[in-house]
Amino acid sequence: MQHSIITWKTIHNFGDLWWRHLQMRKKLFVDEMHWQIPHTEEVETDQYDTPSTVYLISHIDGQPVAASRLNSCCATYGEWSYMIKDACAGKLPGIPENLMDNPPSDSSFWEATRFTVDPSIPRQERTAVLAENAKALAATARDLGIKNLIALMPPAYVRWLTSEGLPTRRAGPILKDAGDNRICAMVMPL
Repeated sequence: MQHSIITWKTIHNFGDLWWRHLQMRKKLFVDEMHWQIPHTEEVETDQYDTPSTVYLISHIDGQPVAASRLNSCCATYGEWSYMIKDACAGKLPGIPENLMDNPPSDSSFWEATRFTVDPSIPRQERTAVLAENAKALAATARDLGIKNLIALMPPAYVRWLTSEGLPTRRAGPILKDAGDNRICAMVMPL
């Protein structure tokens, strides 16, 4: 498995890998998990796919098998900042506003989102593929000088990431989203 770091400046260096990762996101989040999020017939994107986003796409023979993305906690793009901060500001219906008391706004924190695994991969193999992507994302973040990653995920991910050698802790209460899923903000010091 290879891991490619893609930004809007470098998309052209990777053929259609970035596009295929957006197709994978749509297959997982919209088609399989039935999330009510922006998408077309082919791909899923949202307001956090910006010119400053860093994508980590894991692939085999050029086919994406897992992906994740990073956004700075001090950047804005139009009216948007990053998912946790925007949720706390009441901008994201369906996500509770009390995820964190004080969402970070400095350059040492970046948010990791859209952890994706190819839904055609057998379920028993998905965790290992996603773990490789998470480890590569943490290494990429360290290389970029990022000191902390934050994310919004199910609380079980705190234990799972820690067991994978990526010590993580909750950064807010365990809450339920509009779909009745348990979620929490978490921090991974790098």
